[in-house]
Amino acid sequence: MRFIQIIEEEGDITAALADVQGYAEMAKGDDTVTVERVTVCSDRNKPGVVVSIAEFASWEAAKQNDDHEITQEASAAAPDGTTYRDLDVHGVVEIG
Repeated sequence: MRFIQIIEEEGDITAALADVQGYAEMAKGDDTVTVERVTVCSDRNKPGVVVSIAEFASWEAAKQNDDHEITQEASAAAPDGTTYRDLDVHGVVEIG
């Protein structure tokens, strides 16, 4: 079952995007990094709030990725108050 993690933090959107791009650069060519895609968003209704959506093939893949050294370093640098929501994907409906 596909799995999504939503990460919410206070911060600068440009810096958050640069952090994810840096993570991707460090992970390039490392088959043990299992995150497939990260979408970095700013919350229109809450200025200064960054929401990142990380997509994985499964919860198990997310857990493997969570234990990875690169991910541990990135998590340690996350701002205080960062929250995580773990979501099992039961379906995706394409519209249009």
